[in-house]
Amino acid sequence: MATIVLTDAETAEVEASLLCRLCQSSLGSKGQHNADGIRHLGLRRFDRSSPSLTLPIHVCRMDYSRPQMPFEREGLMRRTMPFAVAACLAFALVPLPPSGEHPVALLAAAVVTVLIIGSAVIVPWQRMPDWTQTVPPIAYFLAIGFLRHAEGGAVSGYAPLVLLSLVWLALYGTRKQLAVALVSMVVMFVMPILLIGPPLYPLSEWRRTVMWATVGPLSAFTVHRLVVEIHQLLAKLRGLARTDALTGVPNRRAWDEEMPRELSRARRSGEPLSVALLDLDHFKAFNDSRGHQTGDQLLKEAAAAWIEQIRDGDLLARYGGEEFVLLLPVCSRDMAHAVVERLRCVVPDSQTCSVGVATWDGEESPEALVRRADDALYEAKLTGRDRVMVAS
Repeated sequence: MATIVLTDAETAEVEASLLCRLCQSSLGSKGQHNADGIRHLGLRRFDRSSPSLTLPIHVCRMDYSRPQMPFEREGLMRRTMPFAVAACLAFALVPLPPSGEHPVALLAAAVVTVLIIGSAVIVPWQRMPDWTQTVPPIAYFLAIGFLRHAEGGAVSGYAPLVLLSLVWLALYGTRKQLAVALVSMVVMFVMPILLIGPPLYPLSEWRRTVMWATVGPLSAFTVHRLVVEIHQLLAKLRGLARTDALTGVPNRRAWDEEMPRELSRARRSGEPLSVALLDLDHFKAFNDSRGHQTGDQLLKEAAAAWIEQIRDGDLLARYGGEEFVLLLPVCSRDMAHAVVERLRCVVPDSQTCSVGVATWDGEESPEALVRRADDALYEAKLTGRDRVMVAS
């Protein structure tokens, strides 16, 4: 199975030609590649020509399953502000005794700090390789080195500034980026001892270096692990919040999120879009006569049977009670009618269902479209149930 990871739900609408080439390379000559886009639980996969779609490709939308990359644009100012304030505070403390005797080093520290803060905001990091996002936090170790040297070396009190880079990458970076930063931190402590030495960096500085090299990785990797676990938990919770616990299909929340998005895509592409409401006939009587557990089993089996009949790009959701709603992108009125007729014929346990279908008119709201499908469903019930009615 080929997997495409996208960071933005909107980018899930991929060009057809690119997908076809991907399918051919991933599945070989036997792979079917008639998809224009992909979706699973809100992610798109379209088939413009066939009512069935067997291409085993899934797109995963990374909403909460991983931490943000260090300099992703979304929320960047909010994330960088505390770190920038702490870095500036270091310079505000410079006038406090003891005064330094290396103004050039102090100026170099200030210049490097300003460049780092400016680059974090200005540079288009999203267009650059991921490893480049490690450069600003590591470069800040250079600023710390200049600042320590300018303000008395080992006794300057600026060593804790290394936590800014470590915490930043622990929160927003990868494990590999964090490891590179930890090595850079050790180098920052070791090099002045070797190259400059006493009295600015006495031999006792080795004790500080060993402690930072021990406690720093322990703390940083612990924070990073907790952040990853939190994001994984958020991803799981988000999935649960969008899934019906009984049937395993998307729930009303997922439907309400996806429906406006699908209409927006249909509006841009000009492709048809249809909606169907499916209601199990006489479900209350079935529940009363055979028990709620049997009724629950019918709901689960019906949902499973219907999913087998639709494309992976379609969205079947439980709308409430015994009522389900089906979203059919790139599907005309006649095609939608054929699809839901298949669904009506596979209701398990010798039960029946009524279906109302409506095709988007290109202007109406999601609520209006569903209302027309609901009206058609009501008409199907009035005229005898176990049938499909298509809204005019």
